[in-house]
Formats: sequence, structure tokens, C-alpha cells
Amino acid sequence: MQDIADRLNVSRSTVSLVLSGKAGSRVSEEVKEKVYRTARELNYHVNELARSLRTGASRLIGVIVTDISNEFFGRLTFHIQEEAKKAGYLVLTANTNEDLRDFEETVRVLIGKQVDGIIAVPPPGSEETIAYIRDMGVPVVTLDRACEGLDVDYVGVDNYGAARAAVEGLLDDGFRRIAVVALDLDIPPLNERRNAYEDAMTSRGLQADIDIRLLPFGREATFDFSKITKGLREKDAVFFTSRRAFTYSMANLAERRLDIAEGQCLLCFDDVQPYMTIHSHIRYVEQPVEAMGRKSFECLMDRIQGHPAPGRYLFTAKCVSNHKD
Repeated sequence: MQDIADRLNVSRSTVSLVLSGKAGSRVSEEVKEKVYRTARELNYHVNELARSLRTGASRLIGVIVTDISNEFFGRLTFHIQEEAKKAGYLVLTANTNEDLRDFEETVRVLIGKQVDGIIAVPPPGSEETIAYIRDMGVPVVTLDRACEGLDVDYVGVDNYGAARAAVEGLLDDGFRRIAVVALDLDIPPLNERRNAYEDAMTSRGLQADIDIRLLPFGREATFDFSKITKGLREKDAVFFTSRRAFTYSMANLAERRLDIAEGQCLLCFDDVQPYMTIHSHIRYVEQPVEAMGRKSFECLMDRIQGHPAPGRYLFTAKCVSNHKD
């Protein structure tokens, strides 16, 4: 900056104001253009490490999700990045695939890079790691899953309420024999959706018809899908408690050239719009992904700026159907 100031015969503070974008009307447009042009000629780049040491802020945040290939988490990350960009932050994104060790290592790396805060989808058993982030003085927001007992922000949806309403909608429309296909994972959102299904069936006196089929989860998971599909054709409806369970099931059906029973309703928790053109009766629970992404970033900014007490923010989700009757 001093080199630029010397060449243009202006003060270093003027150069600093221009290059930081804080000059406003205090510096003429002519001088701004000269500063920018000279900076390019001298190959000027901001030393972010020096800036972060001076200001105590890196303008970096970490976003940790469990499966970036999952459209839900991909869209969440996109909306967080869009909000961060507006605020002048860069987002470092990491994927854990529901692995606690990956999560712990990612947290250590992000803290080592002096991120200003972390938004995390915590995998099972990560309460200690979330507490570690908080105790290190790094603002943290949990997204999609709460860590009960920890005083940190949580942004998610009312999984139980949305799933209960969706299943009761099936029952109200005459579907009685409803099965569930779920990932074999012990995480709160999936558990809440399964509990909602069981409670809805029980409340209608259909506890004997409760039928839950579990899909394995993991990098090396292999499974004979016929164990899942056997008997499902006799059901009135099938409730997939996650998009991953739905897409995995549809891919396996296609691979085995099996058809979905005529008149059978498929219900998925999360957006499966592309499939709605290939089957006559699909419903899905639409989560407000954009609002969730924005709120999680807003909460993180509140913590970074020292605003008080974390909060718990639950969004509602609505059921969407392609059935015209």
C-alpha cells in the first residue's frame, strides 16, 4: 500500500480506504481508479493472514454437512454461501458422511484456520465436539439437528409435526396399509419422522399395520434390496423418511426393472420433484431450505458480533402432491 501511495503521491490511508471498499465519497472517483489501476500494475493482493492477526477476524466461516451430494444439504450450503458473500465472508465447506471422526478432524482444521464461526450439521455422538467449538470461543450454529443440553443456536424444521401431518393426510385419503422405508441411522430428524408415523398409525387403531424397513448406511454398505421391496407392492402407501432413502430405493427398483404398484402413493420427507413426472401419485414434505440457510447465517453473525443468548428456531414444512383427485 505504501508503494501505491508513493507512486500516486497520496496518503497510505487513502489507499487503504480505497482497497478496503470504505472510501465512499471521501475519495474522488479519479483517485479511486488510479489506486485500482496501480494496484493491478504492482500485483497487489491483500495479506489476509496479516489482516486477521491485526483485526482478530479472518472473514472465513466453516460449514460442515453430512452429505454434500444430497440435494437438501447442497441447497442449504448454497443459500448460506449467498448470504455470506453479501456480508463479505468466504465459506469453507466440508463433508463428513455421518462419520464422527471426520467431523472432529474437520472442526480441528477449521479452528486452526481461525474461522470466525462454524455452521454444522452434527453427526451422531458429536455433542462433545460441538461443546469443544463453543468452549474454544468460536461461535457455532447447529443446523438440521439439535444438540440437546448445549447452549448453542439450532435451526431446523418441526420434523415430528410435518411427518405426522403428512401421514395423517394419507390416512384421511383412505391409505391404511402404510410402510416406512428409512435409513438405519440413529439421528434425531429420522427418529422423529418414524415416531410421527408410528403415533399416527396407533392413533387410528392401526398399530398392527406398522411396518418399518431399514436401509443400511455407510460408505461400504451393500444390501439385497429385494428384502425391502418384498411385500411393499401390497401396501397402499410407502413413506420414505429421507430423500436418500427414496432415491436409493428408486434406483434399485429401476435396476431390477420393478414397477411401483398402480395406485400406490409414495411419500418422501424432502423434495423429490423430478420423480413426480414418472409416477402418478407422489407426495413430499417440502422443507424451507432457503429460509433455513439464511437463518443459520443470521444466527452465526449474531454470535460473531457478540449478541446475547442463542436461540432455537423451528420452521414448518408443507406437503406437496402431484395427485389431481
